[in-house]
Amino acid sequence: MELVRFADAPTYTAPDHDHVVARRLQGGEASKADFALVGHSSFPERAVVPMGAGALDKVYVVTEGALTIEQDDGTRHILHVGDSIFISAGEARAVINESGRPAAMIVVTPAPTR
Repeated sequence: MELVRFADAPTYTAPDHDHVVARRLQGGEASKADFALVGHSSFPERAVVPMGAGALDKVYVVTEGALTIEQDDGTRHILHVGDSIFISAGEARAVINESGRPAAMIVVTPAPTR
C-alpha cells in the first residue's frame, strides 16, 4: 500500500488552468499506481478553464461547490457535490466556476502509456 496524505500531495500545473490548484493524489509523481492518474483540482470563484480537448478519457467528480461543464456545442451541465461526468478523449469542454464560492473536483484519467 502507498498512502498519500492530501497535505503532502504534489501540486502540478495543468495547461490553461489559470488560478486552479491541482494536486496529484495517486499515480504519476505521487505514487506507484500505474493504471490511472487521480488528481484534485480546486477552483476559486470565477475560475475558468477554456474550451479544449484532452488526449485522454477523464472522469470528473465534484467534491465541493458547483462547477459548470460546457460542451463545444454550447450545452452546459451544472455539477454539484457528488455529481460526476465522463468526457471522452478528444471531446472539447470548458470548466467554469460560476457558483460564487470555491469549488473542487477529483479528476481521474488513465495513466499515460509508457
